[in-house]
Amino acid sequence: MSKENREKVKAAIKTLKSNAEYYFTLDIETEDDFNKINWTTGVAENGTAITTTTCPHSEITWTLLKAEMDKLDG
Repeated sequence: MSKENREKVKAAIKTLKSNAEYYFTLDIETEDDFNKINWTTGVAENGTAITTTTCPHSEITWTLLKAEMDKLDG
């Protein structure tokens, strides 16, 4: 995973929803990649994160994320 891509994705998500919790392990370049981001939706009794690959934040869609990433390209 390229550091540049990772930083762009993180910056774009922060712009769209600053407190979103997530993790990803691949470059996010397509909607299919976006659909592989793990979004944290809670914490289980044992302290582990509860995640989903369906983004729970209506303000973060592939279209909006891509637009923010494109702005960072200048």
